[in-house]
Amino acid sequence: MQKYLKSCLAVWTLLCSVWVYAATQEQLAQQQLQQNVQMVLSVAKDKSLNEQQRISQIERYADQYLDYERISALAVGLPWRQFTPQQKQDFKAAFKNMIVRIYAHSALLGASNAQVKVLPKVVNQGNNKLETFTEIVSTNNKRYTVGYQMYFSGGVFKIYNFRVNGTSLVTVYRTQFDQSIKEKGIDGTIAQLRERGFGKVQAVK
Repeated sequence: MQKYLKSCLAVWTLLCSVWVYAATQEQLAQQQLQQNVQMVLSVAKDKSLNEQQRISQIERYADQYLDYERISALAVGLPWRQFTPQQKQDFKAAFKNMIVRIYAHSALLGASNAQVKVLPKVVNQGNNKLETFTEIVSTNNKRYTVGYQMYFSGGVFKIYNFRVNGTSLVTVYRTQFDQSIKEKGIDGTIAQLRERGFGKVQAVK
């Protein structure tokens, strides 16, 4: 009987520790998101900086939390396996520059005049992945729910995808990249990405 009770206690302790770990991970994810939002908004509202300085600061900060390698791989999809290591590096750099160019100006800086609230919602997607959410109310009173899909690594949560009102960033670009690779090849797609980029998800205004 004593052995049975000990076994039950061990199982219960294990289950409790797993629940506490999951809860802690979810809390940490929300805390990091709150910190990220506050940091970006403080830079966006800093009148002592010009626009390029704000973008540069936001980019340096975002580099700590965005996994551009995984974002690139998901945006390209299956053709990513055909890329050489150098092509992957070139694509990642060009895609990052396009994202920063488009979103830092129109979305991140534009958000300085919007209301941004971290929502009390975290979806545990399993396999060390979570999704956290913010609600953005624009100056013309439009509401956007932004989901941040992330995974825990090296003491921080790395973002690998964004969803705006359910529309996935990587899914939107995947169709465009797939078509471009078929028509122009990998190097041609990278060249186009460097020169003028591709269409984009609607930015918050």
